[in-house]
This record gives sequence, structure tokens and C-alpha cells, in this order.
Amino acid sequence: MLGQIDHARQVFGANQHGWVFGPAMTSGELAGLEERVGPLPDEYRALVLEIGASGAGPHYGLLAPLTAESSRPDVLTIAEQGCGGFSVLLLTGDHRGEVWADWTRTGGSYEREATSLFAWYAAWLDRALVEWTTEAAPRIAVDGPDDPAELEAIAVAFDVLARQSAGNATRLRTLGYLHVRERRFEDARATFDQAAAVPRDESSDDVGDAPLPLRHRDLARMYFAMEAFDESIKEAERGLAIEEMWYSTRDELREILERSLGNAGRRDEALAVLDARARERFFSFDLHHRLARERIARGDLAGAGAALERAANFANILGRESTLEERLAGSFEPIIAELHGGRRAHEGALLEALVEKIRTAN
Repeated sequence: MLGQIDHARQVFGANQHGWVFGPAMTSGELAGLEERVGPLPDEYRALVLEIGASGAGPHYGLLAPLTAESSRPDVLTIAEQGCGGFSVLLLTGDHRGEVWADWTRTGGSYEREATSLFAWYAAWLDRALVEWTTEAAPRIAVDGPDDPAELEAIAVAFDVLARQSAGNATRLRTLGYLHVRERRFEDARATFDQAAAVPRDESSDDVGDAPLPLRHRDLARMYFAMEAFDESIKEAERGLAIEEMWYSTRDELREILERSLGNAGRRDEALAVLDARARERFFSFDLHHRLARERIARGDLAGAGAALERAANFANILGRESTLEERLAGSFEPIIAELHGGRRAHEGALLEALVEKIRTAN
């Protein structure tokens, strides 16, 4: 299920293992491994013989046992955590069959991760699903799922979050969006309020922006899903009136404000919000191209050209050191191609002339 829904491989480690298992071991390969390291716990034997000997799993994925080296006697390294940490399976003693985190390579110590291999794996599945849901839930709540499998995923995730969200603001907000998806709006509001009341603890894994702007953002999205666009606008504006917040939160507030204004028929105000967002989008052409398309649709080719020229002047918009020529191509060429493809060659030619004018001036 996770492999089907995590198209962008955004869950930690998924870009390494791709949500697939490597081949299972043969009984002969397993016997050879046990000659090297000793008898293996039953759960590990079942995993590598019946499911797969490497691939999808915690951290960066399960390590192939025929190449994994024991970092200490009587343990088998089964996953790399990154930053010098590994997960190891204990093969002897009172803790045989348990999974421990091994930080001894970086001067640390051992810490128990799970009392068994399958418990370790099941806990990871929950974490991975919650990680994906945290990213996807606002989109699904507001715009619906991209894939029917996402509905199955959020149904499972709801049960996990209901058990694990107490005292964690991020998980509470995610649970709130799942309530929005099911149109349980009173439950959603109550959950968003609970999230905003959680004290910030920068030593935890739940570090986020200040609670109040996030609450306004969440409520603005909830009202948008309810098609109560005037209420959505009010919540977004209340959030934006707060001076200090992360850029990402401010942009999310402006995004929902823009959409609500548009749906409320206040198109000029929506365009002004889009323009403000584009002025601060230094790392991607997405909003600049959308702004240009909107201006062209309104017959404002000069405004579209100005927006594209502004984007081309952002030094890091390609995510690397680049020349003005490269940035001009990235900014103007997709829009010019759309104009020519849409039988609007005259407007395309005018933008081409603007590009040439900018080249000459520089």
C-alpha cells in the first residue's frame, strides 16, 4: 500500500528501497549465513526465507544478510540508520531476537529499538504511514485523493493516529485533517484546538511553527473544504496578521487565501495574493508561470512578461549557480511554447522579443 501511494518516495528511506523486497534467500544461503554468525532467531529466518532478504524496511531499508557485517560478536547488522548508526539483531543471550540501535561507531552506545524483529518492522510501518499521511492529509482533505489507494491508507492511518496523537501537535493536526475529509467538522475544530494547545518542545520530534498561525491555517483549510469561503478568508487573514512565522506557514496561509478569494469571486484580490507569493518564490518557477498564465488569460501580456522577467532575475531559482541565459530559458520558454501551441503566435513572438531585449540590455 505504501509503495502504491508514496509516488514521490518522500517517506524517509523510500528513495533507497523503493518499497520493494529483494529476493528471498535459499535454504542453502541461509545455512551458509548461520555457519558464519550462528543460529538465527525464528522471525528473521521467516523474513529472509519467505518474504525477502533485503529492501523495504526501517531507516534506509533492510541490508542484505550475505553482505552485512556484524559490528560486534553475536549481532547481525540489519539496517543502516544514517549518521553512523545501525540497527542490529541480537543473536545470543537474554536479549536474543531483539533489535537494538548501535551507535558505538560514533562513540555512543546501544539502545533497544524493539523486543522482536516483527515488532520493529510493524512499528516502522506505522511511522512510515503516519509520515506519508502528515504530508498528504491536507491535500486529501481539501481536494480529495489522487488515487483510490489513498483512501485505504488514511483509514488505516486514522486508527494509528487516534492511538498515538495525544500530546503531539503534528499528529493532532493530521488527525484533524482526516476528520475534515470525513466532514466531521466539529471534531476537526476540536482537534485543531488541541494541537494549538500543545506546548512547544524543541527537544521532541514535533518541532513546528508557532501554534496560532498554524491553527488559523488549519481552520482556513477546513472552511474551504466546507465551501464557507468568507470564513476561510477571515481565518487566513487573521493568520497573516501575525508578524512572526515560518515562510512555509505564511505561504500556506496565502495559498488558501488566494484560493478562497478566487472561489468567492474576488479574482483581482486573488491575483494580488498570487503576485505577492511569486515575489517571494526564489527557488522555483511554478508560481511565476501560474501568474504569467493568469495575466495572459486577462489580456495582460505586459504583466505576464514582467512576471517572467522578475523570475529570471532570481539568481538561485534553478537551485544551482546559473547564467541569465539559462534562467531566461527556464522562465520564458514554457509560456512561449504554450502560446505557439495554442495558436497565439503573435503573443509568443512578443515575449520572444522581450527576451531578446533583456539579453541585449545585459
